[in-house]
Amino acid sequence: MSDFLKNYGRLALAALVFGTVLELDNLFSGPLAFVTGVSAELLNQCELAIFIFILTLAVARLVKREFVQGFMASRSGGEMPKIVGDISGAFIIFIGIAVIMGFVFKRDITALLATGGASLMIIGIALRDLLLAAFTGILLNIEKPFKPGDLIKVNDKFVGYVEQITWRATVLQTLRNERLVVPNLMLASATILNHAQPDARSKRAIEVVIDYDTSVESAERILYAAVLGVEDVKMAVPPAVNARSMERYGVVYEVSFTIANYNDYKKAEHAVIKSILKCMRDAGVTVSFPKTEWIQSDRRVHIADRSLDSLHLVQQCHLFRGLPEEVCQRIADALVPHHFAKGSIIVQAGERRASMFIVGEGMAKRTEANRDGSALIDKRFIATQAFGRKSLLARQPQAATVVAETNVLLYELSNIAFGRLMRENPGLLPVLVGTLAKLNWHEMHGHSGIQEPDPVVIARLVKLYRGQIEACYALADTQPVLTVAA
Repeated sequence: MSDFLKNYGRLALAALVFGTVLELDNLFSGPLAFVTGVSAELLNQCELAIFIFILTLAVARLVKREFVQGFMASRSGGEMPKIVGDISGAFIIFIGIAVIMGFVFKRDITALLATGGASLMIIGIALRDLLLAAFTGILLNIEKPFKPGDLIKVNDKFVGYVEQITWRATVLQTLRNERLVVPNLMLASATILNHAQPDARSKRAIEVVIDYDTSVESAERILYAAVLGVEDVKMAVPPAVNARSMERYGVVYEVSFTIANYNDYKKAEHAVIKSILKCMRDAGVTVSFPKTEWIQSDRRVHIADRSLDSLHLVQQCHLFRGLPEEVCQRIADALVPHHFAKGSIIVQAGERRASMFIVGEGMAKRTEANRDGSALIDKRFIATQAFGRKSLLARQPQAATVVAETNVLLYELSNIAFGRLMRENPGLLPVLVGTLAKLNWHEMHGHSGIQEPDPVVIARLVKLYRGQIEACYALADTQPVLTVAA
């Protein structure tokens, strides 16, 4: 209330006084006209003109203070230029004078309007950019096509986070942490893509070219499992894998996924590409290249449905990697395939099922405690990876529950088939326990920076595993060791 009286008190008092004079016209106009000799009609016109002019001044001040420097400044996020308020006030006063001259004193105001219009046109041309920038800033704050904190792209040229919207320009912070000032005049006619509206979700797509030797079903499952296996990236909807085209050098697959927050798009794309490369490497599938005289087809790795081929699956499994092909073939012949639907439980924690499972297609997930038991972690298994090793070799209960995260094709190697293999191939035991020892060491020290295993530790692990297998499967002393490919 005190601010109102300070800014508008005198004008309000003057308006009240002259309004009272107009109401009590007979008490003031008659005696004043008699004393001064001026006609009562002219005195009434002057009183009305002064009253309208006082109201005009009040409206001009109201617009300048409350609308321009108040509402417009708050909506634009900064103080409006003083000239904008002055021009607005002058325009209102001009309108008030025109009303007084035309309607109160009955004068022809054509020349006045023409002069005023020409003056306003000159002022508008001189201050066009300033006024347009100011009103564009106001409209941006009123319509809110974007707001501070949003990530926007302007005309496919500038990308950055909105820091501030002023009356003259919009300030962006680019992805390279640079401060970019974009004039509001440019934004008035620009194409603006707001990645934060209607929400922050973002659909991404990555294309991968795979050779024709890999079936579409295998490529689809490997790529799908790769996206599902990405950690620390929140997906808004499930991913999709589609074969897009057939080129002369391979099939183009599109891996599409939608992340929950566009701000994470770089991190998400990096994680997805990394996971795709890892899954393809584990499955023995490589990205295809154009067949030219410089790049010969025999220089590429061809897998030809190895995720479905049990022999190649055994050869790629870490536990059996390096064994002679005839031994791998015997192991492959002993495998029993099982199909599990997404969400199905493959084995329960504590279940006495002395079998090892090799993933042929899809992905399985096991939840177990970390090394110090302080938290639960998820471990995922994709093509060529195996779980249940201790249950098979030492006949221990299954260590944890394993669930099919996608539709999964598994190959089971049971204790009965494994015992028969060991008895029929006595030279397999020393090779197997040597591989187990190295595999166990790398699992324990793979991230410690130690490059070579300690021979003493390896020898101790070999002895441990050999004793376990011989005790569980009642094996006699082994015969000459198999020759293993380097």
